[in-house]
Amino acid sequence: MDCSRFVVLLAAVCSSWTSAFAGEPVQNLLKNPGFEDSLEPVWEKRTPDDADRKLYRDAAAGRSGAAAVLENAQPAFTRLRQGHDRSIAIAPGSLVELAAWIKSELSDEGEAQLQIYCMDEQGGILAQPISRSMPGPCDWTRTQVRTAIPERTAYVMAYLQTRGGVGRVLFDDVELVVRRPPVPKQPAPKIGLLTDLAEDHPCVKELKILFEEGLQPVAGDAARDLQTCVGAIVLWEADMPESVLQTVADFARGGGRVFMDIRNFAQSQKTTAVAAAVQTPIPAAEPAAAATAPAATALQKQMAAGLRVVQAAEATAGFQTGQIMPRASWPDGKLFVLPAGFSRPGLEVLAVAPGGESGLVQLPVGKGSVTACDVLSLREPFYRHVDAYYKYAPLSGTLTNPVRFGQYYPHKFTYAQFVDQMKRLAAEFPAIRFQEEGPASEDYRLYSLNLGRPGGPLYFLYAAAHGSEWEPGYGLLTFARRLAEGRLQDVIDLEAVEVKIVPFLNPWGYDHMRRQNARGVDLNRQGDWAWDAFQGTDSNQDGQWSPGDYDWKGSRPFSEPEAQTYQRIAELPNLHCVLDFHGNTSATNNKLGVLPVTAQPENDFLAMDLQRLANDRLRGRHLMRQNDEETVSQYLLDRVYVGGHRPMLMNTSMRGRFGLLIELTAGYGSTYGTVVQTDVVCELCRALFITYPPPKPRPQ
Repeated sequence: MDCSRFVVLLAAVCSSWTSAFAGEPVQNLLKNPGFEDSLEPVWEKRTPDDADRKLYRDAAAGRSGAAAVLENAQPAFTRLRQGHDRSIAIAPGSLVELAAWIKSELSDEGEAQLQIYCMDEQGGILAQPISRSMPGPCDWTRTQVRTAIPERTAYVMAYLQTRGGVGRVLFDDVELVVRRPPVPKQPAPKIGLLTDLAEDHPCVKELKILFEEGLQPVAGDAARDLQTCVGAIVLWEADMPESVLQTVADFARGGGRVFMDIRNFAQSQKTTAVAAAVQTPIPAAEPAAAATAPAATALQKQMAAGLRVVQAAEATAGFQTGQIMPRASWPDGKLFVLPAGFSRPGLEVLAVAPGGESGLVQLPVGKGSVTACDVLSLREPFYRHVDAYYKYAPLSGTLTNPVRFGQYYPHKFTYAQFVDQMKRLAAEFPAIRFQEEGPASEDYRLYSLNLGRPGGPLYFLYAAAHGSEWEPGYGLLTFARRLAEGRLQDVIDLEAVEVKIVPFLNPWGYDHMRRQNARGVDLNRQGDWAWDAFQGTDSNQDGQWSPGDYDWKGSRPFSEPEAQTYQRIAELPNLHCVLDFHGNTSATNNKLGVLPVTAQPENDFLAMDLQRLANDRLRGRHLMRQNDEETVSQYLLDRVYVGGHRPMLMNTSMRGRFGLLIELTAGYGSTYGTVVQTDVVCELCRALFITYPPPKPRPQ
């Protein structure tokens, strides 16, 4: 193994977080942190004094002098805050810690917490991480919450608070400190945009989001403007001026990469693009009628409409030759392609329409190249728009950041078929060991793929504890393949670690597209941490919280066979790090990492480094809009926070260890999103091994 790159990456991560725990002097950004002066005006009573609560300063009750006291006469949500006047500004990308000493005299059902609010210029909440809760009464104890300040944060607020219970909570020696300043972000590659589209055209707005500050409108002296660009995009609705054609050709000859809408490319080659049917036009009544038709069948029809890949290239990365890249205009089901029989010396046809016409092409020009396909006909890349899901994949793949690990799966397997895929992968690669792990409900069995040195520091990767959140399981299957192919040997030394991958922890739920297992139990409420205290909801409104409800926890911790198998793995003495994948289709509830409350203290900042490393690799690659988003966004890991205040399985397996839970876009009706989903899973797994390296052997 070539370890040079791994050593460089590991050194960068270690140096970035070692200083965060080195005890170096840091500035407390809070005023009156020890409450030696009056609370107000620096501290504001977010919940005013009333019959249920009061907030005050006690000059002699503190750990060292005075203390702030939040007292509940009735169970209440009581809060004291600082920073509401926008006085606390922290640079985005900083790693910060809010800490305090807390003494609680609350009744058992109450809890004390700290919380950080990161706010944008308009007063909108960008992030609101919360500390581990301190339930019931306790003597003076130091607790903290850590977070990375998100981009666009204008100001930060610190909250001291209680939830429920009756009695007093005392806070003292509060501090808000920057543990590590921002790590400089690499500037986005410069991409020149030559277009006659208006600034508010959807394509222009979407490209600005995808390429960030790197997108440079080119006008006037185009040749000069392109000198600092690595690529150029040509999107012209009218006939292109000859000067634009000449400028783009010169840029390509000098080594530049150019992407054109295929109509513009056709014009540059003295021909005209034609509209080819790639699927049957969608009748206006079909969306309503689809409710009575099998949803999977309707999706498969849309997935079969597009361009068939005939040559591997960065523009088609993630798709194998012979596979269809879903791509069509809506609702007429057409795409602009080159006329039948068109050819040029050196022209490479990468994908074709159903009639064989060239729909995605690449032409070498001097030291560079020109790539073209239809972009202007496609609608917004919304997660449910199968026909436009990969709208910009050929463009970003050609110019800046192609798919590195992703793999397209043309159809969804049954669990039995998926297990067959696991067996075939193990048969193909001797480095992979297929293993039965134990029983699951309804006579199913759990299986794993294992790599690396048995007995080495163990990395346990799993998905689909909720069976309907299935796509990350395909990502883990892909990750096992990429590991065995040697494509991750720059960061993962399989001679030094052991890797166990369980793609589906809930096979019955996967086959039946259900969150719970066959006995109606939410497997991710089966852990032994806080199981007794956890109370879920009667989601089916039958009058009781019971099997089949959204988060039914079962009759006892690890009552389910899947959870018992999980517990056995969690108790392995060499277990070092765990990664748990979940998913949904809401942008407010995915693209995030959730941290356990039981892990090693430094786990929080390490997870934030994972976020940064993965995002650095993914930036400029994937673009989509999900539920609860007003516009498209890059698919990045947006937030990482402590959120596991429930009997989640990770609080068992990560107790005293390392790891996190990651929510991704998932729960689709079929496999059309798998290039993105598997690519992101693999990048996150890669980042895990960098940020959570195996422990160094103890000296003999």
